[in-house]
Amino acid sequence: VGERVDAGIQFFNPGDRSAKLETSALGANFDVDDKSRRNLFFVPSLGYTSKINDRLTWGISMYGNGGMNTTYDRNIYDETAAVVGAFTQGIPAPPAPPPGIPAGPAAAAFVPEGTSTKDFGLPVQDVGTLGVDLAQGIIAPTLSFRFHEKHTVGASLLIGIQRFSAYGLGNFQCFTKTGASGCATTGGAFSLTPSDGLTNNGHDWSYGAGVRVGWIGEVLPKLSLGAAVASKVYMTEFDDYDELFAEDGDFDIPANFTVGLTYKPTTSLSLSFDFQRIYYEGVKSISNAGPTMSDFGPAGPSAKNLLGENDGFGFGWEDINVYRLAADYRYNNEWNFRAGYAYNDQPIPDDQLLFNILAPATPKVHATVGFTYRPNNTSEWNFSYMHAFEEKVSSSRTAFGMPGEIKMRQNAVDLSYSFLF
Repeated sequence: VGERVDAGIQFFNPGDRSAKLETSALGANFDVDDKSRRNLFFVPSLGYTSKINDRLTWGISMYGNGGMNTTYDRNIYDETAAVVGAFTQGIPAPPAPPPGIPAGPAAAAFVPEGTSTKDFGLPVQDVGTLGVDLAQGIIAPTLSFRFHEKHTVGASLLIGIQRFSAYGLGNFQCFTKTGASGCATTGGAFSLTPSDGLTNNGHDWSYGAGVRVGWIGEVLPKLSLGAAVASKVYMTEFDDYDELFAEDGDFDIPANFTVGLTYKPTTSLSLSFDFQRIYYEGVKSISNAGPTMSDFGPAGPSAKNLLGENDGFGFGWEDINVYRLAADYRYNNEWNFRAGYAYNDQPIPDDQLLFNILAPATPKVHATVGFTYRPNNTSEWNFSYMHAFEEKVSSSRTAFGMPGEIKMRQNAVDLSYSFLF
């Protein structure tokens, strides 16, 4: 890319993140559904490259690598638990959604007659606003070596930084190592010894490192090939959420590899294709299976499946393939125009819908357009727009025993400035 400095900002809109559990299937007069609010995020990026000599170049880049955020004003888990509790006890379902969440409206359905809520360890704690917030960034110092006129190899140290918070997950206390021990006398519904490593602990930080190596080269006069492989980024544990994520709060960044080609039929037009595989199954907190349906509601965990254990419940994501096509047209010395298309497999299986209400990363098809404007030899202005088409994951029998669905679409606008020297 030459010697340059780049600075950019992305305006990211994950619109219509929504979830629904059809409680009407159990006799309720309503379904529990909600759309996540907080739909605008700002993602910065920076880059710098400089030559050491004719063969060696060094640089550093900083970018957002991913994340997830949901903020549901209705606690979907708690409202649904209220209906399921009423159904299993033979109590008529509520005629309307509970008017408020903070006191734990699911409690009454599980309290035996003649037992006070105080003696029964109620109300449920931490069942207010439901959601999670994960921000993930990479700082990548890089060294590249041009060992041939048309071939270059490079290596990057991947320094990972993460910030995470979760709230409103009080209904899963009996699924934690600490909370499970206090659930026997409450019929398995509420814990008398709630975990302090599950939810509502504010933001926690995690740090780690990995490596990426790659090659790019012109193999024919109009054809270039490239390949890169990135290790898992091994992160420190989220200590404040050591009874939410598997392996005591571990949340590594998955490994991946990419191969691609660019063909230039003319000096002005470049056509590119990339194939990428992302190994979500290498990170237990992401890939371990979540709750599924049993005759008694969401399947209660065995000791090895308790939240926070090595085999504890996770999001159930599978490895995916990603396919990308792109075109770059150099109209003249001032303007480049671009367009792209990407398709990826669905990482979320239908039977893993329950936990993924927190992270409905459902889109499979992305389309992009963009341009670069060069007012002079040392400056570039770059613009791009991305639309991820709405995609839905649905199940006829979620872990609560009723139909449900999650869905999302996305939009993003990127603006950046580049100074070339």
